[in-house]
Amino acid sequence: MKRFLMLVGVAVVAAAMYVAASPASRQAKGPTARQFKALKNQVTALGHTVKGLKAVVAAQSKVLGDCLQTAIPINQFGDPDGSLSGTAQGYDYGRGTYPGNPSDPVTGYTTGLDVTAASDTGSVWFVGAIGLNSGGTTCAADLAAGGNALRHAPSFVPHGR
Repeated sequence: MKRFLMLVGVAVVAAAMYVAASPASRQAKGPTARQFKALKNQVTALGHTVKGLKAVVAAQSKVLGDCLQTAIPINQFGDPDGSLSGTAQGYDYGRGTYPGNPSDPVTGYTTGLDVTAASDTGSVWFVGAIGLNSGGTTCAADLAAGGNALRHAPSFVPHGR
């Protein structure tokens, strides 16, 4: 009886292995037409996104290469009213119009920006092209090509005496 049961057990295992390994049991169903169309649309949309991102990366790389040629640490210096040092100090406008009102001539100190050490923790780094003849015009053209960005750039007007 034990031999018979052993033979039946081996036959059952062999039959199960045959069914699992047969080509008919591994028939995979492909996507339906609706699923295929949805996947196709998704791939198309992702392709457009990748194309757009490649264009943005290329434009940014060009701007970075043309416009970021130098970096200078800048900090604000001066104590116009002497509240920090006990002595008024800073940029002296002399006799002139500060901050630009001709009817109110003022003599006095104001703070000024100047280049500082790279280790100065309060500094702001100004980055840009070195000069108009050595890359600045290329930088300006790159920025202008990016949606007229130069029109919206802040304006710095020097103080006159």
